[in-house]
Amino acid sequence: MSLFEPARQDPPPGSDLHSHPAHEPLRRTARRLRRRLLAVNGVTALAVFLLAHTAKQSMATPLLSGCTLGMLLLGGQAATMLVSAVGYDRACAARCDRHVDALVSAARQHGPGPARP
Repeated sequence: MSLFEPARQDPPPGSDLHSHPAHEPLRRTARRLRRRLLAVNGVTALAVFLLAHTAKQSMATPLLSGCTLGMLLLGGQAATMLVSAVGYDRACAARCDRHVDALVSAARQHGPGPARP
């Protein structure tokens, strides 16, 4: 078998692998996790933005050893982004991987696709 020769046959016309119904639980789980991640980060960014525009003078108030309120809020926003990214990664590993593992085991049970002539 040549290095450039495909090992599997192309799917028949009209069958899209990405729209296969077996992939729907994985897409639904990933979509739910993405929405949660975007909501947490969006609310945090919006809160910092609104505070910066409504309390302009108090954002420059020094609080802890030269750190201003604005610096602490931006640090909190950065921490929220990091924690939510790690949480997203762990949630994907816990929730999406089980769907992927089920799809892989189902594909292995059916064996490799027919070889291309």
